[in-house]
Amino acid sequence: MSGTESDPEFDPSWITGKDLERYFSLEDALLEFARLFKHDETNDRALVIVGAAFLDMLLEHILINFLVADSKEVAELMRYDQPLGSYGNRIRAAYCFGLINKTIRDDLRLVGKIRNRFAHDLYASFEDEQIRSWCAALKGHRNAYMEPPPDAGERDLFHVGLNQLVCHLNGVVSIARGEKRTSCRGG
Repeated sequence: MSGTESDPEFDPSWITGKDLERYFSLEDALLEFARLFKHDETNDRALVIVGAAFLDMLLEHILINFLVADSKEVAELMRYDQPLGSYGNRIRAAYCFGLINKTIRDDLRLVGKIRNRFAHDLYASFEDEQIRSWCAALKGHRNAYMEPPPDAGERDLFHVGLNQLVCHLNGVVSIARGEKRTSCRGG
């Protein structure tokens, strides 16, 4: 039974099959995100929407890696019109499954609000008072590192906060894979 848990040579950190395909897909997406999500990007709307879309994709990967290995059922659950098909529901599920903490959950929700404002308001900008407030409320990077410099603008806070979320969630993908659910045995 080579390659199974009963084999002394087995290493549970090995990634094989569909998990390996998803891993490389995520790595490719991370490279594309790095190419698109640059601090010198002049289009604020593009910056916000690309960043939030990547967080949504990371949440999807976290949940797929955590849920049972039934790709058809999981894919159905992740469809846009199903329980885990929206950004907000993915955040809630990841939090309720114990995969993210309250600070990460709250920051993800703030990014969602910022994204929605940029997506639905042609005049949205980082100068908007509500968007400024949401950017200032991002906490994950403050908890992990330090307070931002006093001259940091809202765009800077958003950029650093979102990058911190990407780094954190990218690590959670591996944790979720290690805690993958198994289906119940029997009828």
